[in-house]
Amino acid sequence: MPWSEQLVYAVLIILMIASTITDLKERLIYDRFILIGVLFSMIFRIFYRTEPWWEYLATGIGVLFILATIAAITRGTAIGGGDIKAFAMIGLSLGFTQFLYIFLISHLLAAVFMFLVKLYKWKEVKRDTEFPFAPFILFGLIFTNSFKLFGFI
Repeated sequence: MPWSEQLVYAVLIILMIASTITDLKERLIYDRFILIGVLFSMIFRIFYRTEPWWEYLATGIGVLFILATIAAITRGTAIGGGDIKAFAMIGLSLGFTQFLYIFLISHLLAAVFMFLVKLYKWKEVKRDTEFPFAPFILFGLIFTNSFKLFGFI
């Protein structure tokens, strides 16, 4: 994997670690983390990219629009605003294919986690139980980076 892609992943992982900490402590993903990632990606992708520039932009805007629509339809019960912005930042930074891997892996990890929590605390966990999603986005990002680094994807 080119050094430029590793740098993008490193910046995103650092930002998602910070987002995970605030999501776990305060149930918030600060806009400053998203803004740093968006600005970094926009500037960096001017000089280094593996896909056409419009794919990064279309992925970021498309993800933001689709997930915001889902949040509006479900009245915010399906996905939070910080998670929407984090996914949009990732889409803008990495393009559609990498975003899709991260999105699927993070949701798969969250589903397994919630299944295990439900088995352990089956009376306390309901269908509408909320939980911080940033850690799963972080793990999806790390797993996708590892898979790409070792040539699995």
